[in-house]
Amino acid sequence: MTSQVEVGGLRIAKALSYVCGHRDELAALLDEDDAALRAVEAVVGRPPADDVSLTVLLDALHAAVRRAGDPSGVYGGTGRSVILVGVADLDVVYRCPLQLCIGRSGHEVDDDVPRCQFAPGETALIRERLP
Repeated sequence: MTSQVEVGGLRIAKALSYVCGHRDELAALLDEDDAALRAVEAVVGRPPADDVSLTVLLDALHAAVRRAGDPSGVYGGTGRSVILVGVADLDVVYRCPLQLCIGRSGHEVDDDVPRCQFAPGETALIRERLP
């Protein structure tokens, strides 16, 4: 049985993964109303991230993104999952260097190595091949 803490942690990790991977798009969508995005970035940059305050800030960002016209916000939508369906032998994943989010699958990445928007100097995500 999964505890509420684990579910909450997974929800935060998935949302942070989305924010990290779509930071520029979110900033453009929010335009001048990006205070919630900047608040999340400020908290994530301070180790250790407090799950309670991070949840409140992600909730505010989710609401701002939805108000700006994205009905899925930072939590919802299809295609965001830690469960890899149909994993092939040579599937590649990119893991978060801060171990805060779920990272990205190789299919979500174009040519350039994705970078963590929350790590100092936008550190590259760690590329791993699944066994």
